[in-house]
Amino acid sequence: MSVGFCFLGCGKISLRHIRTLRRIRPDARIAVASRDARRAQEFARPLGIKDAFGSYEEALRSAYETMIVVTPPRSHFELVKEALAGGKHLLIEKPIFNSLDEFASLWPALIQSRPVVMVAENVHFAPFHRRLKAILKDGRDCGRPLYLDLIRLGASTPTGWRADPAEMPLGALHEGGVHWIRRLMDLASIWEDSETDHVVAVTAFGPDKPLSNTPNEDTTMVLARHQSGLTSRLFHSWGVPWRFIPFDSSKVIMERGALYFDGRGIYGRFYGPAGKQWLAPSLRDRTGFEAMWRHFLGRVDGAAAPALSLQHIFADFAYLDAAYRARQSRTTVVPVRPPLLVA
Repeated sequence: MSVGFCFLGCGKISLRHIRTLRRIRPDARIAVASRDARRAQEFARPLGIKDAFGSYEEALRSAYETMIVVTPPRSHFELVKEALAGGKHLLIEKPIFNSLDEFASLWPALIQSRPVVMVAENVHFAPFHRRLKAILKDGRDCGRPLYLDLIRLGASTPTGWRADPAEMPLGALHEGGVHWIRRLMDLASIWEDSETDHVVAVTAFGPDKPLSNTPNEDTTMVLARHQSGLTSRLFHSWGVPWRFIPFDSSKVIMERGALYFDGRGIYGRFYGPAGKQWLAPSLRDRTGFEAMWRHFLGRVDGAAAPALSLQHIFADFAYLDAAYRARQSRTTVVPVRPPLLVA
């Protein structure tokens, strides 16, 4: 019998994941779970899903082999802990946890898990992002990296749990910025000896008060130094709107070349010693959900470790943690190293 998938959480993102999974694997056995039995049943009924559990505990005790954690991050720690104890495969919606301490606490169980554990970081698998990385890899004749500038603008009005300080203890960089941190870390890794341990110092700044109703912070600028000599900047905001796309572009500056691109994956232009190259939008699977699911399913079917490893995600979270510590202390901070790389 094929592996079954149970979605813990009945929100919009669960619906998107379910639709993606069904496109790839139409005969997949699917269940849903909520803390409210009626909500689970109402969510499942129009989707033709038979099993709708009225508690996460009931779902975790079920015969479904794979749990997709699609709840607010405050609940992730206990759900992941129980799923690991039950030997379940795990696809965990980002951000993986509410704090680096939670991540470190579960690290031994996470890395010792024989089932597959992966974070649902769809942007990492998005076609436009993969093309950006391929172009930079092929353009190494552009010389040393000098500056990576990644900009995410867009006014947002958080609702539901995202507007609740108890559910959002850190802010927008934690909830939405992890996508952009993954992009920055992945692009920067091209010139590094390690894909997961290359940030040596972090400084961060932001307004004293949010520009929107986002709890704690909605706008943060992070400056980082990398082992290769690269300097990076991430400007992430839920309070500042996009205004003029051509001049809101992100960029990578090298000795003999440059790459300019829109962070949302709309356009790009590369300049190198051999000439210029336009990057058109990726219309199919623009957000990377399908590519991410195909990768996860392949790993579950083959019992293999995901290419997007827990070490990658820990390094991303260490960057995030350093940014918040640097912003609060108004000092330069050294990120915590990924545990597996500590001697």
